[in-house]
Amino acid sequence: MLKVTFTADQILATCSGRIIQGPLREGAGAICGDIAILRTGDWFIALPSTRSDGHDELAEATARGALGCIVVDGRSYSFASSDSVLIGVASTIQAYHLLAAAARNIVNPEVIAITGSSGKSTTRDMCQAIVSKQYRVHTTSEAPVARGLANTLLNMHAETQVLIAELPQKGRGEIGWLSAQLRPDIAVITNIGLAHLETLGSLANIAAAKCELLEGVDKDRGLAVFGDAQQDLMERASRVFNGGRCLVFDDRNIEEVAVTPETTVFSLNGSDVLFEVRAHGIGYLRDAWCAIVSARSLGMHDSDIAEGLKHYSPPRGRGNRIIGNSEVLIIDESYSATPDSVRAAVSAFLDNRAVPRSRKFLVLGGLQELGETSDGIHSELGRWLSDKTFDALITVGEEAEAIVRGVHNGSFETYRCSDASEVCAVLTPYLNEHAAVLVDGSDFEQLEKLVDCLKQLAPAMLQTA
Repeated sequence: MLKVTFTADQILATCSGRIIQGPLREGAGAICGDIAILRTGDWFIALPSTRSDGHDELAEATARGALGCIVVDGRSYSFASSDSVLIGVASTIQAYHLLAAAARNIVNPEVIAITGSSGKSTTRDMCQAIVSKQYRVHTTSEAPVARGLANTLLNMHAETQVLIAELPQKGRGEIGWLSAQLRPDIAVITNIGLAHLETLGSLANIAAAKCELLEGVDKDRGLAVFGDAQQDLMERASRVFNGGRCLVFDDRNIEEVAVTPETTVFSLNGSDVLFEVRAHGIGYLRDAWCAIVSARSLGMHDSDIAEGLKHYSPPRGRGNRIIGNSEVLIIDESYSATPDSVRAAVSAFLDNRAVPRSRKFLVLGGLQELGETSDGIHSELGRWLSDKTFDALITVGEEAEAIVRGVHNGSFETYRCSDASEVCAVLTPYLNEHAAVLVDGSDFEQLEKLVDCLKQLAPAMLQTA
């Protein structure tokens, strides 16, 4: 399928540009800001980055067959060739976003926008698995920042019916700006928690930042979906989205029917359809609920939704299950974590229906962006673990050591390790077909190395536990 394309006249009108060097060529082309993937017939937009500037690549873009180049008006074009077609704009970054907004208007898909302290990527992936059963869907594999969202819109196929976008956020104003570009039909806030406490300072401020998503939703026809009824979130939403249609997750309306090592089967009040998802624990069921009610709002029936949800497969670092060479079971939650998501992952891991292994080991890395409260939050997590039954708690890195300090009278062994190699050394004697390891935390790079190490340990290296 073809991406959205623009003629020279459309670019000039959208960006208030002018022709600097011509003549303009006939035809329409997609917008591309990366010389490495520029195709013949695309428009090249000269975007700056930390270490490069597209204005240095104008001649190459022309040689690659670009219809023309969009440049900052008033600069010297030393790297353009004599036959380069140049359209001048006040700012190529601004033009990039204006063209992205135009692409959104041209395609006019239904838009599901997702944010939250945790569960964003999982909800996005579940939505994609479900909605793509009935509609042509466009989404991204990673959460976009501002320029990334523009790239998502400009790479959207012209026949896209549903756009699913995950919106990350560090500070105030970011999600509001992104939401204004997207104008979501369905806004999903999975939850709010202590993530970003370092930058935002309080749960009330975190709720305010997440609720910026609602500012781009039409109250008369849009839908707000909340996977969390946390007080700060509900109070903020009631002001920002007053009068709009809202759905709020209530765990009393969801029931686990069966839990196996591979899947969870559950039911929802008011539906005679059983849903099955390759995940465990209330956190993932909440994400599934957000995806289900979003799909319902698009007109999908529960039977089709349930069939689509079966196709969800957890990606690396988000609850995927790995059998290592030693036959150890590894639950990989290494992508990112918040205090609440760690609790949910641990609870699911300790459920013997989901993880029927006799020996269980928790490996926890530090949780990031908690600011001055970090030590106390990590210690509180240790206190919460104290009465749980498992074999050993191993922490990775200095920040996570506070988890061990918070443990009181735990029945499990504790180890404090500085890096992945130390953790592997501790665990090596215990890894066999009877053991399971949960790896969770925010230090993805270090924990990713650990998961690879545990996966590759050969049975010959192991001792009998």
